[in-house]
Amino acid sequence: MKVGVCDDERFVRKTLVEQVKRVYPSFQVQEYESGEELLEEAAGLDIIFLDVKLDGMDGLETARQIRRNGVKSVLIFLTAWEAYVFQAFDVEAFHYLLKPLKKEKFYHVMELAVKRAEEIRQEKKEQGKSIVIKSGAVTRRIDVEGIIYAEVQNRKITLYSTQEKFEYYGKLSDLRQELGEDFISPHRSYLVNFHYVSSYCAASITMDNGAEVPLAKQRYREFVKQYLQYMKRLKNKKAN
Repeated sequence: MKVGVCDDERFVRKTLVEQVKRVYPSFQVQEYESGEELLEEAAGLDIIFLDVKLDGMDGLETARQIRRNGVKSVLIFLTAWEAYVFQAFDVEAFHYLLKPLKKEKFYHVMELAVKRAEEIRQEKKEQGKSIVIKSGAVTRRIDVEGIIYAEVQNRKITLYSTQEKFEYYGKLSDLRQELGEDFISPHRSYLVNFHYVSSYCAASITMDNGAEVPLAKQRYREFVKQYLQYMKRLKNKKAN
């Protein structure tokens, strides 16, 4: 399990890291001095300890950005003022710890947070696979089932999903490996999700959102073969 500790006080960070490692030595714990720094890696964290008062972007705004990016990490706020607690729950905070930190309280909250993080992991498994992409300073978690197709131009990949589109720099071949067998590359610059294929002909594929994706002549037979296998898998799932 991965834990992030974001606080601009080095002593607080070190104290929390030591306490986490003392009880959960196998956990990976990463330190962050600012909200901006945390945002770059928040999507990969299971539990986040976040100071409310930070230089630059404060903890509450950082939490709002984390939630806007679709990150479901367990958020635990750190604060010296209990008055901030009510605002913390507006961003789905799991709990809070008052400074100076008390060990007994920390261990109790940490135990509850680990249980909740495990529940979230299980919920994600039941909901389906997701991938993490980094676009500039923002890291997002995207549900694979919602991706309609992807296009690459000059190393910039654009993901078209049922919700919106996302752009980031990467390799289409790497994305293909992440997405799995329900996706195929009908053209060197595209990936399509079989689930959203509306129709196809020898030269192109029409997706459910109306987009037309080119189908390379030399890839036509493989596309048809893989699409029929997908339909067979879908039929077997429904039968079970």
